[in-house]
Amino acid sequence: MVWTAAVSPLVLVLVMITGLRRPAHWAALAGAVLAVALIWWLPDFALPADPAADAGGAGLLVLNAAAVMLPGVYLSQVLTRREVHRSLQEWVRALPLPGPAKIALVVAGIAPTVESLTGFGVSLLVTVPVLLALAPPATALRQAMLGMNIMPWGTLGLATVIGAALAGMDTAALGTATAITSSLVFPLVAVWATLLVRPRRRVLSAAVAAGVGGMLSLGLLALNWMGVVEAAGVVAGLLTTAIALVPGRAGAGRLLPPRAVLVAYGLVLGGIAVSRAAIALGVPPLELRAGETTFALLSSPGLPLFAAALLLDRGRLRGTEVRAAFARVGRPLLALAGFVVLGRLMAGSGMIGELGAAVEAAPPLVAVLAAPALGMLSGFITGSNVGGNALMMPLQERLAASGVGEWFAAVQNSAAGHAVFTSLPMIMLVLAVAGDRAETEEHTLLRFGLGVAAAVYAALALVAVVVS
Repeated sequence: MVWTAAVSPLVLVLVMITGLRRPAHWAALAGAVLAVALIWWLPDFALPADPAADAGGAGLLVLNAAAVMLPGVYLSQVLTRREVHRSLQEWVRALPLPGPAKIALVVAGIAPTVESLTGFGVSLLVTVPVLLALAPPATALRQAMLGMNIMPWGTLGLATVIGAALAGMDTAALGTATAITSSLVFPLVAVWATLLVRPRRRVLSAAVAAGVGGMLSLGLLALNWMGVVEAAGVVAGLLTTAIALVPGRAGAGRLLPPRAVLVAYGLVLGGIAVSRAAIALGVPPLELRAGETTFALLSSPGLPLFAAALLLDRGRLRGTEVRAAFARVGRPLLALAGFVVLGRLMAGSGMIGELGAAVEAAPPLVAVLAAPALGMLSGFITGSNVGGNALMMPLQERLAASGVGEWFAAVQNSAAGHAVFTSLPMIMLVLAVAGDRAETEEHTLLRFGLGVAAAVYAALALVAVVVS
């Protein structure tokens, strides 16, 4: 059957990453090569009608990502060198909260804030040491994984911005819809992380954790509805943290984060506000366009990230850290480029159409339930919300008529993001940050992650059924 050939590039990518443990960029390249071979070999598939426009659009998508990833990594290096992360760790440890409440705050407040600002799992540098001080190592590493579920808004909303470009949607509209489809996930992971420590008052601890996770969900919904997409994760995380600290019985001085943290985060958020104000006042956004894909330099969060790093270092640009940022970002960008090319080849050649037709033949409920499963598969395969969207968004769009309709992009964006925490690259990063204190193995964390992923799928599928 033709659809089996159409799905074979995705199967190859999955086998290479999970079975052969090959890096994502090599798996993406192999999938793209197989797609080209199928186009050449089978008459059912053909090259895209306008390959030049497709190539230009793919290049701008990668440029959008690079413009945020590079300055984000550079800023994280500056924050580490200036011990901003360390001061945040010490502040969290000293907070006047019970252990279970503090865990919920870390997972649904601190981790989303840091990861939304910098991305790349940088929040683990803060959360892993803190959680190791609050729980046994095996439990702490599982809790740190759960804290990585902010991905649709990680790296200043990069996945949502790229997802909107791929789906041809307004960024704020996709952000708002994603906040709805993700609304049950944050209370779920906060409760799960809290119950892992087996608190004495389980019902009360679970209720507090659900409240903290619910505050994050409500904050994300409100901010995205107001059009604040890129900074939504940072601001919602900060608001969740602030509200959760209200019951603390210490003085206000102890509840406020360290000055270095407030300055660093304030510089980034202030830079975003300034760039948005400049655009509103008519300053040209410096746009590049290829087909329906655009890249606007002034709209990119990359400029505020880079400006914050320069201001923190008093205008000094460190060559060694610039080279380190390029080295760290190189492989993820190669992988993203590969998945963008693979996704466009499969969409333009008719492979996505064949897969869509196969699913469309199923009852509508099956198509609805397949949408979050496909999204989670893409996030798990690529280890990236952005890469997952690039790979699977065309198929989700093809299934929209028989599945979740206009919600297809939000379901894909949420599902891909919430599966990244259990991907092999993320698990390896958790173990690397824990170092000698990691008293567990990769396959043990993978099994845990897949168990949580099943519950996350149930939450996403429930919302998909309701909104479709």
